[in-house]
Amino acid sequence: MNPFPWYATELFLSICDAGGLSAASRFGKISISQPALSAQMAQLEHFLGVTLFQRKPFQLTKAGEKFYEEALRLRLRMGLLKDSLLIDDDKPLRIAASDIIIRNYLPELLKELDTKTRTRHVLREAPSQDLAQLVRDDEMDIAIGMVSKYVQIGTKPLVEILATLPLVLLVPPSQQREIRTWSDFLKLLKNQEKPGFVALPQNNLLMRHKLAALRKAGIEWNTTIEVSSLSHVAKYVALDFGFGIGIQTPKSEEEEGNGRIAIPIEEMPPLSLGAWYKEEIDPLSSRLLAIIRSFAKKHLPSSI
Repeated sequence: MNPFPWYATELFLSICDAGGLSAASRFGKISISQPALSAQMAQLEHFLGVTLFQRKPFQLTKAGEKFYEEALRLRLRMGLLKDSLLIDDDKPLRIAASDIIIRNYLPELLKELDTKTRTRHVLREAPSQDLAQLVRDDEMDIAIGMVSKYVQIGTKPLVEILATLPLVLLVPPSQQREIRTWSDFLKLLKNQEKPGFVALPQNNLLMRHKLAALRKAGIEWNTTIEVSSLSHVAKYVALDFGFGIGIQTPKSEEEEGNGRIAIPIEEMPPLSLGAWYKEEIDPLSSRLLAIIRSFAKKHLPSSI
């Protein structure tokens, strides 16, 4: 009997996470070309004797949905097995989040934890599009970041919406006298050569959200400086390298001061802040989640 295609199964889960073969190859963490990925899927379907998904547009078949659920359960069981092989004191609490969350918010939240039984924490900076996968692959216990509108609540790993965060235009010092409203900025974009744009990489969830909203308004605006995090966006805007778009939070207001214009929600809808975790969660992770929920309710705008 042929061995079970574990590698192809993991690739299949990555395709489901990304929403298609092309997206998985282009934006996913898998280092495999699209033709090779297609070949792996053909072999997996041949082994199972069923068609798992429709290619264009991407959609799971009934057999694909069943296989997807079982594959997720198996991955979860393997993660729990891995945890059970460790002594409790050797298990760190592993948290993935954006740099702003790790720098501005996690220190306060972690101080509220009772860590007598486990003192080691692992904090990993990661873009929002990778967070669900990090939890699913058992690389992280909890992940905190922006949630795509295409994510279904209740999927595995579980994703819980904590708040909705409005977006703001970050205005460089040289433009702050002329650009005081979002309408002023739109006129600038439409009536002359485009100004500098400090932005995140193209495949970043926030960046895709911004570009989609701008295109809907008939605006094409190319990045002039690409940076890896929102804190870098704010820094380079303050140094007059161009405009940027950020997320409205209490901490960002304190740090960045002037040069912030609220973007009307009809022009650019708010993003959701969410937390990812597994169905079976350990007591320390559960306590941290309760602290995060309480903090979001008290301090974050439009928390739910």
